Formats: sequence, structure tokens, C-alpha cells
Amino acid sequence: MQLLKHLNQFAASGVCTHSSGNHAGALALAAKERGVKCFVVMPSNSSQVKVDAVKSYGAEITFCEPNAPARATTLQNVQARTGATFIPPYDAVNTILGQGTAFLELVNQAPEPLAAVITPVGGGGLLAGTALAADGTGVRVFGAEPAGADDCAQGLKEGKRRENVDANTIADGLRTPVGALNFPIIQQKVERVIVVSDEEIIEAMRLLWERLKLVVEPSSATAFAAARSPAFQELGVKGPIGIILSGGNIDLSKPLPWHVA
Repeated sequence: MQLLKHLNQFAASGVCTHSSGNHAGALALAAKERGVKCFVVMPSNSSQVKVDAVKSYGAEITFCEPNAPARATTLQNVQARTGATFIPPYDAVNTILGQGTAFLELVNQAPEPLAAVITPVGGGGLLAGTALAADGTGVRVFGAEPAGADDCAQGLKEGKRRENVDANTIADGLRTPVGALNFPIIQQKVERVIVVSDEEIIEAMRLLWERLKLVVEPSSATAFAAARSPAFQELGVKGPIGIILSGGNIDLSKPLPWHVA
């Protein structure tokens, strides 16, 4: 969206972002198709398949330590060196609105009206965008978060956003703390964030692969794991449930999670 609006401005110095995968790939590809340089800051523990994808789209990658302060400092250095414009991965109005269109696509594809929708939450752009898009429709909105990176759920309980997260989860795309713009939207418009274990995530991921033939990564399977969890079942949702599967970045050169002892 921002590339299209400000193409002439971005053409000279390029665009930059920080991301562990999906946003980095999307921005890199969009920039490549429009002849714009793209610079991406990625954590040093990023999945190799995500790194390879971003490189294949023509982006220049700079690695940083996997924590928020290092990410911010590295991004500032990249901007100072290149003059590139920062395109936020989740904590910006255009990003939130763009990610909210996933809900509109889901509603259009669903064979009958939805009772609820569940999305994963890391930085919170997809969940906040979905909540805004669903506002006034009667569809109940839920988030899904791994227990090893449940800063959003904890922040909702405490009434205050947690700015840092000491993440330890297989869902590498959800290790980011929820954004400052996204948190109040989630507070106001999301009914609950369901927390699931890595074991539940792996079980859900395997079921999606084996039964539905869908290649999803752990971060994506988190939403399905939440739908299957006792915590969600206790909420008594009646009717069809929409689940947004947000990524399929899998390194097939390594054992799949359910094959790891």
C-alpha cells in the first residue's frame, strides 16, 4: 500500500523493515516488482528458509541479535547508511488496515456466516486489523498466542502492554512483543487471547499437514491449536469458526517438529 502511494519517493533511497519472515518477504517482493531497493533486518536465529526466501526476492539482509533493542539499533544503522524509508511490519495504520483485509477475504470465501474468527498474535497487526474489519459484524474475535511468548495475553490481564518478551517457543513468527498501536485495539475489540503450549501447536500443525494437506508453520498453526483447546471450547461459540492461517515457511531440510525427539 505504501509502496504504491509513495513510489517516486521510495525509488531513490529504497525501503527498509525488520521482520523474521512474512513481512520481510512481502516487502522485498513488492519492492523488487517496482524496482525499489529493499533492506531487511532479521534476527540471527531466523529460519534459513525464511532468509533464503527474502534473499531470493532481492533484499539486502542485515542480521541482529534476537531482541527488541538490538533490532531497533540495527534498523537505525541501516536507515542512517541507506536513507531508506521504514515500512513497519505490524505497528502502523496502513499495515494494520492491510492485514485486516485477510478477514474480508475469509468472510467472502466462507460458505455461511461466521460466528467467530481466530488469528495468531505476535506484533498484533493481523489481530488488530481483523478486529477492526470485524467490528459491527457480530463475529467474535479471538487471538492465539504460544505460552512461551504470551506477552499479549499477560498484558491484557495486567491492563498494560508488555514492551519486551523473553520468548521461548517453536512459533518463531510470534516472538515479537505486541505493538503500541495494536494493543489498545486488541484491548477494546478482541474478546480474548487464547494461550496454547508448543505441544498443542505441533499437534495442530501435524493435523493440518496430514488431514487437510496444508503446509503451515508453527506460528500459523497456533490459531488452529487455540480453536481445539479446552480454553476455547469452554467459551461456547456456536456456529462456524474462521481460522486465519498466516504462514507456511518450513525448512524441509530439517526434521518436522513431530519427528524431533
